[in-house]
Amino acid sequence: MQPIDLDNWPRKQHFELFKNFSQPYFNVCVRLDIQTLYDYCKTNQISFFQAYVYCTLKACYAYEPIMLRINNSKPCLLNTVRASVVELAKNDTFIFSYFNYKNTFKEFTVHAEQVGEKAKSQPLFSDAFAQTEGQADLIHISVLPWLNFSAFSHAFSEGQSLGIPKFVFGQFDKHTGTMPLAIDVHHSLMDGLHVAKFINTLQGTFDTFCKG
Repeated sequence: MQPIDLDNWPRKQHFELFKNFSQPYFNVCVRLDIQTLYDYCKTNQISFFQAYVYCTLKACYAYEPIMLRINNSKPCLLNTVRASVVELAKNDTFIFSYFNYKNTFKEFTVHAEQVGEKAKSQPLFSDAFAQTEGQADLIHISVLPWLNFSAFSHAFSEGQSLGIPKFVFGQFDKHTGTMPLAIDVHHSLMDGLHVAKFINTLQGTFDTFCKG
């Protein structure tokens, strides 16, 4: 992680304002235009779920503010990021799969299949969980393909926050070609403008993905 020069950072006062809030995250819920990506995945017989997770990781690398975190009460910039993804277990509970970004989607699918299969054979508090959760170089992704929601709120605990952004993808609506996305970000690191710019980056990543 690269430390941010706080004294010369335009967000210095904003960072100081929000960093100690008991609930410093704010939530935005949007509808993604995802028909083209859905159709592309169906036509090419690839996983729609893996495609939008891959695109989300790729969009993070393309937009610097989403890579900001808090380390020892100071802002810093990640060099790499991983996805902590909630997947459904066989007993209708959930587990966490930890996906690394790969340079190509083909590499990512092989990696995701291996990680997901292993995670589903482990308990929630697995070795991977112990080695990964609580680290800053993550994004949190949940998937609710059963719900076409218009709002979302997370469970949260009080304590020091790392500023990890949280994404929740909902049910794809075949009538409108859209899918809900709830995104929570730490207000000391990002404002609504930054969320809007990230959503535009994510949408562009979907479009680029479909061009092969």
